[in-house]
Amino acid sequence: MTETPKSAYTPSEVEAKWTKHWFDNEVFSLDINPDKPKFSIALPPPNITGNLHMGHALNGTLQDVLIRLKRMQGYNVLWQAGTDHAGISTQIVVERKLRERKPPVLRREMGREAFEAEVWKWREESGGQIFNQYKKLGVSFNWDRLAFTLDPAYVKAIYRVFVTLFNEGFIYQGNRVTNWCPRCLTSLSDLEVVHEDTKGYLYHIDYKATDGSGALTVATTRPETLFGDVAVAVHPSDERYKKFIGKKVKLPLTIRELPVIGDAYVDREFGTGALKITPAHDANDWEVGQRHNLPSPVVIDAEGKMLDNEYVPQQFQKLDRFKCREAAVEQLKAEELLVQEQEYTNGVGHCERCNTVIEPYLSDQWYVRMKELAEPAIQAVEEQRVVFIPDRYASTYLDWMRNIRDWNISRQLWWGHRIPIWTCANGHVEAYEESPTKCSKCDSTQLEQDPDVLDTWFSSALWPFATLGWPENTRLMKEFYPTTVLSTAREIINLWVSRMIFMSVKFTKMIPFKHVLIHPVVQTKDGKRMSKSKMNSIDPLDMIAKFGADANRFYFCSLGVKGDQDVRFREERLDEYKKFANKLFNAGNFVLTQLEGFKPSAIDDAKLTLADKWILDLYNVMLDKVVEDFNNYDYHDAARELYDFTWDYFCDWYLEIAKGQMSEETADSGQTKKILCLIFEGLMRALHPIMPFITEELWSKVPKSPLFADLISIMFAPYPRPDERYIDDEAESQMGLIVRVIRSIRDIRSTFSVPASAEVEILLSTENKDEAETLQKGLVYIQKDRTCRASKVTIATNATVPPRAATQMVASVKVIVPLGNVIDVEKAKSKLEQRQAAVEKDIEKVQTQLNNADFRARAPKEKVDGIEAQLADLNNQLESIFAQLKVLES
Repeated sequence: MTETPKSAYTPSEVEAKWTKHWFDNEVFSLDINPDKPKFSIALPPPNITGNLHMGHALNGTLQDVLIRLKRMQGYNVLWQAGTDHAGISTQIVVERKLRERKPPVLRREMGREAFEAEVWKWREESGGQIFNQYKKLGVSFNWDRLAFTLDPAYVKAIYRVFVTLFNEGFIYQGNRVTNWCPRCLTSLSDLEVVHEDTKGYLYHIDYKATDGSGALTVATTRPETLFGDVAVAVHPSDERYKKFIGKKVKLPLTIRELPVIGDAYVDREFGTGALKITPAHDANDWEVGQRHNLPSPVVIDAEGKMLDNEYVPQQFQKLDRFKCREAAVEQLKAEELLVQEQEYTNGVGHCERCNTVIEPYLSDQWYVRMKELAEPAIQAVEEQRVVFIPDRYASTYLDWMRNIRDWNISRQLWWGHRIPIWTCANGHVEAYEESPTKCSKCDSTQLEQDPDVLDTWFSSALWPFATLGWPENTRLMKEFYPTTVLSTAREIINLWVSRMIFMSVKFTKMIPFKHVLIHPVVQTKDGKRMSKSKMNSIDPLDMIAKFGADANRFYFCSLGVKGDQDVRFREERLDEYKKFANKLFNAGNFVLTQLEGFKPSAIDDAKLTLADKWILDLYNVMLDKVVEDFNNYDYHDAARELYDFTWDYFCDWYLEIAKGQMSEETADSGQTKKILCLIFEGLMRALHPIMPFITEELWSKVPKSPLFADLISIMFAPYPRPDERYIDDEAESQMGLIVRVIRSIRDIRSTFSVPASAEVEILLSTENKDEAETLQKGLVYIQKDRTCRASKVTIATNATVPPRAATQMVASVKVIVPLGNVIDVEKAKSKLEQRQAAVEKDIEKVQTQLNNADFRARAPKEKVDGIEAQLADLNNQLESIFAQLKVLES
């Protein structure tokens, strides 16, 4: 017996019920059938410190839609999920928790081994919370295969890659300036530095020539670094300074003398055109220093304090770098060497993890030589073996790869993959996949491992294949590699996507994925980037609690990947899709009530009404378009097709028509019920990838064919395919005309405020024979429409429009509704005239504002555009009022 759903839809109850059902029945477990095609996605691994944010929810939804769709289409499906150990972020979190203890505990006091044990303990207790949050979204990961970048098998893959690259000469140690975080005490890549516009000063400082011939004025934002200066550079062609090249100047606040050099790197337009060269504390200066064989003295230590060495005067030693800046400026003023202190805003680099200002710092780091590794990865995208969607992001990738620098892969942390390089007592440096007991070159047993760990992105670069068991030739590698799709954010194309491609091509001789989907960024409603630190982020869990998971998923799907890549969050969009879920649930209530005791059987095609043929045509055309849209990753189009068919055509039109048809059918024919069952059951399957919870709930109650009766979940039912028997262009055209005529009548009633209870005469005039026949065939639908409330419908060839009758054209059909007997014309005219006066007053007010040149000059463009749109709307309202008055005065 068919079970009907509750009268009110409560998302939280339905979501809890089916989440439990899915996990109790282990429906997400991997099951490989060798006869099926394959489809696989590797989830971008969230940090173990992470909580679900809008980006996770959006990206997770887009991937889950594909996974659920392909599962229903009969594919072997693998959605490989897991977490990244997140070296810096995790270490920060655990260190903070240790400092909160009483008494506080410092990492370096407890030692590396004990600290690592604390991190593992934290990971077991809290490191997987994001996956509990993902469950709220209804994602269908292969939950029995969650991976972690510190799993033993994964570590094996990392060390195989590292040792291979080291032995082939791709990994080397270099001493150069890197981005350094004085808080995290580690180097960072350029991509891990966030540049924020910061107000400061450009200090103009005199460096006086030792021969008394004048001074070079140098502009700098960081006077604390002047103690590390080794030269002053000018452009060789700069006429102002040519005479100084080869001379020496006195370094302010010290007794040191510096050479003046010529170098084309100097920008003659910046500052004064004279540049202080501090090789140990500026990456570009370091390159200048290398060209001119200059020394590289370090004057700021790893914690951002001034060193107590021979380069830093005693009064500045051990000062914090910013305190030193203040003290140095005061001393420069005292010695009359500070020429100018100019307010200046520039992009200052900050650590993306802790927001500390980055310090360029000269240090030994391990690098990967990139040029040769990048070439085949560039070729893979140029030849479109890897395709970016939207395609414009291919240029982002190619620009980065064609200009790629060597990759700094070492981090001065304790949490992560320890760099597998050991140095023996005799100085031999070798890489080993497993901890060695003796040196491979001299048999020395005294070996010391490098203290650094690998950049987290090094391990993440192996994610698509290391999670499948590489370097072993596993069944999963054979079945699911390369993966089909990667869906990710644009900001990690360079950080991650590029590295996965070159690592995969190098070590598996295959591309890691065929398609790269770049999803949009969801911004705040005023167009700002969401950030927890700025307290402006939206918690998707709050939105799920308020609107339901299915409404959130439909919203994310509607954004797609091919439209605007910066999307402003609008809570009202979620409310719209919550209403859609309610609409669907209420439709389910009606349909399941009608189908109580019903057993599915074949439709009698010979007995199909025009409305039956029409809805079957729209349903099957919709299915065809939706599958095509998903195959092309046009999520937004697929969502729109499903939404429009469900809400407008099925719920608002056919269900109303079906009520009338069922009242006239004999109990044993049940033709309309057969159509309702066919379409509603199939619609649940069609909507399931986007809205898994509500469709599971309703589908579980709908009468099913014996083929589906024993399935424990809708996700194992086949995705519906269009039935070409019911593609009927003629029915679509004919019923389409009837629908438009009915809408026209409704519009006239609404425009002229015809009381809902009032019946009206309707005159339909056309000289087109085919349209006249269609109107006659569809006359019953017009007569029975509850909103038209027609007392009489007449179809004529060339009707005369009576006085005070409203008209609209639908194709060549003139829809005529006499109004004189159904509304109080004088009262209606009075109301319209009052409305006209009010609108004209509003137009005058808005027009005055727009005519104000001062306002246009000062107001933001968005505000001006908004007011211009308001004026256009008011003018449209006024035109409508004039048209209505003309009808009433006729």
